[in-house]
Amino acid sequence: MASIKDLKKDINYIFGEVIDEVNYKQLLKPDVDNDKAETIIEEAVATYEDFYKKIHDGRKAKDKKAYFKKLDEELNQSVKSLLDKIEAL
Repeated sequence: MASIKDLKKDINYIFGEVIDEVNYKQLLKPDVDNDKAETIIEEAVATYEDFYKKIHDGRKAKDKKAYFKKLDEELNQSVKSLLDKIEAL
């Protein structure tokens, strides 16, 4: 695992891209349901905040390596779920 600083940068970048993807989808496809798009954006922001809280909590973990490895896997699953929802728009 890289540093916590790098993980935070990755999370900032990833969720920024997810939100941008929703916005692009809204601009390029006029038939997109805006309520669903806004719900995805709200979910992305909530997930982003949740991961920052988990990073902060992870500093107190006994086995930091295992904790952050699990957190990385959870991040990948969350992002995949959000991208699947964007594709369904």
